[in-house]
Amino acid sequence: MKSILVLCEGNHCRSPIAEALLQAELGPEVRVESAGFNALEGQPADLQVQQVTREHQIDLAGHRGRQWTTEMALRADLILVMEEYQKTMCEALVPSVRGRVFLLGHWRADPPRDIPDPYGLGLESTRLSFELIKQAVATWLPRFQRTQRSV
Repeated sequence: MKSILVLCEGNHCRSPIAEALLQAELGPEVRVESAGFNALEGQPADLQVQQVTREHQIDLAGHRGRQWTTEMALRADLILVMEEYQKTMCEALVPSVRGRVFLLGHWRADPPRDIPDPYGLGLESTRLSFELIKQAVATWLPRFQRTQRSV
């Protein structure tokens, strides 16, 4: 696993959090990037997201929203999305990525596996999404470590 692409709607809330958490855990050997299907291009992460991530010693001040591209999808070994419809859309737009697109919450034991978008819903919604993303990332880590050891 050398490249992970994390997608959400605006690349403003959920995918920047997941990108930061994954990158911190996987280190520089794995390239983790994020983007949005309808990105707020060039915009910083949502202020409430920045507040919540700072509470967890994660600095997203340098993040800027990016629009996803076909090229991003094609070069990623794994694509993680927040909601089932995003998986369907990604596979429809770039059929060759089928089998590499998964919900970030795919391995969660309890539904929902989708990660709700907290944009504009207040600080508590942002905290809930952060916790769900953190839990989902934790469920992926053993799978990455197993893959990295076998290389």
